[in-house]
Amino acid sequence: MAHSERLTATTLVQWIGMRAKLHGDRPALTFLDDETGETTWSYAELWRQCCAVASQLNGIEVAKDDTLPPRAMLLYSPGVDFLAGFLGCQVAGWIPVPTCYPKPNRAMPRLDSVAADCAPSAILGDRYAIDGLDSNKLAPPARSIPRIITSENATIPDGWIDPQTLSSDADAIAFLQYTSGSTSDAKGVVVRHRNVLANLESIRRGFQIEWPSDIDESTDTPNVCGVFWLPFFHDMGLIGGVLAPLYVGGRTILMSPRSFLQRPIRWLQAISKHNATISGAPNFAYQLCVDRISPDQTDELDLSGWRIAFSGAEPVQARTLLDFGSRFSSCGFASNVFYPCYGLAEATLLAAGGDGPAEPTVVTVERESLATGNPRIVPGGRGIGFQKLVACGSACYQTELKIVDPSSRRELSDSSIGEIWIRGQGVTSGHWNRDAENAAMFDAETDDGQRGFCRTGDLGFLHQSQLYITGRLKDLIILRGRNLFPQDIESTALDVVGQSGIQCAAFPVDSGRGEALAIVVEVPRDAEVSTLPDLVRSIRREVIEVHEVDPRHVWLVRPATIPMTSSGKVQRSRCREQFVADDINTKYRYDRCSGSEQVPIPLPLMPANATAKDFQVVLSETENWMTQWLIARAGVDPADIDTAKPFSEYGLDSMTAVEMSGEIEDWSGVELTPMVAWNHPTVSGLSDFIAHEITASTATPIPSVVSDAHLT
Repeated sequence: MAHSERLTATTLVQWIGMRAKLHGDRPALTFLDDETGETTWSYAELWRQCCAVASQLNGIEVAKDDTLPPRAMLLYSPGVDFLAGFLGCQVAGWIPVPTCYPKPNRAMPRLDSVAADCAPSAILGDRYAIDGLDSNKLAPPARSIPRIITSENATIPDGWIDPQTLSSDADAIAFLQYTSGSTSDAKGVVVRHRNVLANLESIRRGFQIEWPSDIDESTDTPNVCGVFWLPFFHDMGLIGGVLAPLYVGGRTILMSPRSFLQRPIRWLQAISKHNATISGAPNFAYQLCVDRISPDQTDELDLSGWRIAFSGAEPVQARTLLDFGSRFSSCGFASNVFYPCYGLAEATLLAAGGDGPAEPTVVTVERESLATGNPRIVPGGRGIGFQKLVACGSACYQTELKIVDPSSRRELSDSSIGEIWIRGQGVTSGHWNRDAENAAMFDAETDDGQRGFCRTGDLGFLHQSQLYITGRLKDLIILRGRNLFPQDIESTALDVVGQSGIQCAAFPVDSGRGEALAIVVEVPRDAEVSTLPDLVRSIRREVIEVHEVDPRHVWLVRPATIPMTSSGKVQRSRCREQFVADDINTKYRYDRCSGSEQVPIPLPLMPANATAKDFQVVLSETENWMTQWLIARAGVDPADIDTAKPFSEYGLDSMTAVEMSGEIEDWSGVELTPMVAWNHPTVSGLSDFIAHEITASTATPIPSVVSDAHLT
């Protein structure tokens, strides 16, 4: 029977419920846990768990609002419980608000800002997440919100709720999607059910996934299988990774971001093991696979079933796609399955993409011509004067895309750079409680009277009907698929300097294989040169702690160096131009080596079948490898290496720390859990632990020191 005769739901939650009725025994989602193995829910089990969460929420007394349903913030560890909470809210008539992963007993500025903005009636989560909340480290809006553990206290009601009895209002709010932007100015995109279903249909058509109209859809064999590790609170992770496979009745295989970052091979192994047809991630993930996976790890990989390898959420690099295709071709990966795309939370997810997968289309342009707004395409251009751009397809299904002059609001001709404007069924109507801003951003009007467009703030041009992204209209930094606002980073850096009347500029720079963060900070004229290295380390530590990113460059300059407008605003774009041209006089420079362009580090020379008598040799080799790693991969100055210094003193961000522990596991075979890293926070302490594990030594270990200086 044809698809249209089987599913007529108008809301996301009805859609999933109808699939549970249609093929309840079919596997819906599987979570791969590195410690406990796999957890799989069928469509029927998923629906029962959703109904159980809804039953919990229906028993909660909340303040009534005649116009808006209650909101529930979702604070879950990676796992299957998140989706039960997400859909359970919708079954109960609540609005789910996905938020960041829990950080046990630590401040959570993202959670604080989202709570202040949307005023939730409850925080839903698993026991680990809820028990880890320290009220003393939360801001008042988040501190007083009732907390509900859904995974333990939920009672599955007799039978289940018939999805056809739920509201069919397609205009109702499905969820609030908070982008990973400013922690001081959180903005939640209001995503309605009609937006979700329209965008999921756009993804289906763009990926060329056929409805199984010629077979019985009640079969237990899914027609699509995806593998994803992106966070659930990320729009690509939620829409592309979780909901898109379920929309077409497929199966989604999920893993934690930490699992991937620690050992990127796990992503490809999962694709191979489950014969996945769809997977994708931001550009940096493909690059990490090229850099971190050695040829001897890929002998058992079979990627021949991978049919869609999408890349988005950050600038797509031509070099990365070429390197990934070449590197894994021997594993059956075909470069014609790539799907570079463009999207944003304000469009639910996908805004532009190809008509199915294909070999990436790449053009070479003169760098200087990009600044003029009229890019000059030069086939075969080489060298630093040229830049390769990857096509991100054309406007997706039921979406209109224009390139518009942001000042005159005039639509531009092909091959002219302007702001990307979009409108369509998947494009949302605005941000939560920001009516004035929404009118300007989500109901923009062109100079010839066409209105209802969303101004994306992204810059690009059309060439032969293909969209090419060239930059951003606003000062926004996108790293690893996350949006970072420069003013937040600048505020953190200035707090460290602690001097009034000075300026700071944060901006993105090209690292060769993606964007990196650069910070230029003014310091007092009387600052002693000998104190500047410590000041840089302090700035890095704070930026890593607050924003979870390690700056590639920190340049300290004299007062009045950073260019300003006549009204006293920092000219970040002008400062970036001076930085790129090396036209800034500095008092001190810190430039970290590239974290993507990996420097080969010889593996330790370990004795074969090491025993207790080999302990000192193993310890020495391990310490040496770890110090070389810190120098080559994390950019630590060799003069700063001290094996007794806590890792936090080196300024490792979470991704770098997880990479380090993953590489150690690869060559040592010793599992480094977060608790191990916490209890052994120095080179000497962690090396001692590893040496004892390898040699099974009976010698007395060096006493560990428990501190905040853990790896993750």
